[in-house]
Amino acid sequence: MDWAELPLLDIELANTTRLADGRTVEWEGIGSGEEPLVWVEGGPSLGAHLARADVVPVLDRFRCHLVNGPGNGRSSPPATSAGYGLEAFVGFLEAFRVGIGLGPVTVMGHSWGGLVAPAWAALHPEGVRRLIVVDGYAGAGSVDAAAAEDEQRRALDRLRDRPWFADGWAGWQRELATPHRTELESVAAMRAFMPFYFASPEDPVSAAHIERLRRELRINVDAGEAWSGWREAMDYRPLFAEIRCPTIVIVGEHDWLCGPVWNRSLAAAIPGARLVEFPGAAHLPQYEAPVAFRAAIDAWLADVG
Repeated sequence: MDWAELPLLDIELANTTRLADGRTVEWEGIGSGEEPLVWVEGGPSLGAHLARADVVPVLDRFRCHLVNGPGNGRSSPPATSAGYGLEAFVGFLEAFRVGIGLGPVTVMGHSWGGLVAPAWAALHPEGVRRLIVVDGYAGAGSVDAAAAEDEQRRALDRLRDRPWFADGWAGWQRELATPHRTELESVAAMRAFMPFYFASPEDPVSAAHIERLRRELRINVDAGEAWSGWREAMDYRPLFAEIRCPTIVIVGEHDWLCGPVWNRSLAAAIPGARLVEFPGAAHLPQYEAPVAFRAAIDAWLADVG
């Protein structure tokens, strides 16, 4: 199938709320649990509708709130690109929490969201009760570059014999090197690259997720431009050292993007954080190992309350 030819879908979340400062936030709450959780999407700023599948393992434990960040969907775009910065993005999420009347929440962030979520816990401790990071990172300055490159090479070596590897990797490198791409161009590159996020992309469950993600992808290209050096030299570990809420950091063994070396560093920076590494999973352990993913969270919750 030629995924590049698929149209971009408009997939709305259930609600819009006008915040005290006049901005609009698009969001929805799903799940049968009573305790609130806010999911922080990766990207930066992929459409939050994609997370409907990510939170499936915890839907009976939490009421999961999916939030479109600034400029995504029907959420108001920032006046300038500075509105996509880390502190501004966190401020938007905190304004959402207050605006819909939530008390302190459990925050779960994935990938780039795994950078935003701990920043939220550090900058607004009154709003974050617990923190769950899934395949996150603390900035490029938080790890040794050679160690990160070695880990990435080992993860990618597992996939190099696949017939789609060369074209997918070349397309991704063009995407990173070419500024001012349209959303459709960026989505086309990510559609081709989607199997790289899975340890076993040919597995039927993984293949179904890949098909869904390719079909439903939406990318905020303005946010992407603002974060074009998203592995920039910043080291957020000093900020994350200020976190005082219970924290668990989860990472897949074969994640080439935000793998164990990144998450060990992040977890070590947060006082009392628990680190769980999933063998046989890559960037999306919530898809590839949902039962073990939930079990790890349950065990942690039993200990921290």
